[in-house]
Amino acid sequence: MRQLNRTGDQPWLLAVGFHKPHDPFISPKKYFDLYPPEKITVPNMPANRTPELRQSLGALDFSKFTDQDRHEFMRAYLAGVSFTDAQVGKVLDVLDQRKLWDNTIVIFFGDHGYHLGEHNWWNKSTLYEESARSPLLVWAPGMAAAGKASQALVELVDLYPTLADLCGLTPPSNLEGSSFRPLLSKPDQAWKKAAFTVALRGTGLGRTIRTERWRYTQWDNEGKIVEMYDQQADPDDYFNLADDPKYAEIQAGLKAQLAAGWKQALPAASTAAK
Repeated sequence: MRQLNRTGDQPWLLAVGFHKPHDPFISPKKYFDLYPPEKITVPNMPANRTPELRQSLGALDFSKFTDQDRHEFMRAYLAGVSFTDAQVGKVLDVLDQRKLWDNTIVIFFGDHGYHLGEHNWWNKSTLYEESARSPLLVWAPGMAAAGKASQALVELVDLYPTLADLCGLTPPSNLEGSSFRPLLSKPDQAWKKAAFTVALRGTGLGRTIRTERWRYTQWDNEGKIVEMYDQQADPDDYFNLADDPKYAEIQAGLKAQLAAGWKQALPAASTAAK
């Protein structure tokens, strides 16, 4: 806030990083008080879910968590979210006070999602939807779709070219991301065909591709250790369809998309035009 109040009339960029709700899960008491223990609920996983692959989760062991542990973990995480929300609000209040909204771009994002008990996992670094998906909010002066949400697929590698585009700058031509500025005017237009995420396991990488409906994950180069989820019917990735012959053709297409890489997933040039 002090730095923001010191900025003059010259162009500036302020990168603000908030540690919470990362561990250690410590926040002022008043944020814990927002979540009475008796109101805390934890995820109920379907009893008939597909067993998780050994590669799907990391090396941490949460099997010894008691019900009290799970509820206290959830409460502490939620308190950290609200604590951070309050700090973000303090920064944005300065934009109000200095009347900077008409010439200031704000991008709020998280570097990853986080599991709060889904798949018995209380951490990050998976290729399930909860970890691979992260929050993103954008404000830009003059954006036609202010206040509206978009279901279009975008990636963290898109942030730099988008910011450059909004500032009237020309980014390097070898970037793997693309500007999603057009979505700020028309959020429901056709956009990227897929988003890509990787997770380190030992000395190798797991790779996943997320399309509008499907998530396909490969834990080996040959495509023999795989997962496939219908995000419409199963948004928490509990039912692996990789071994179901009904979906063999769809799985083959997703495998080919993953192998083809990010270039084939970019939006059409005509769509991405300003």
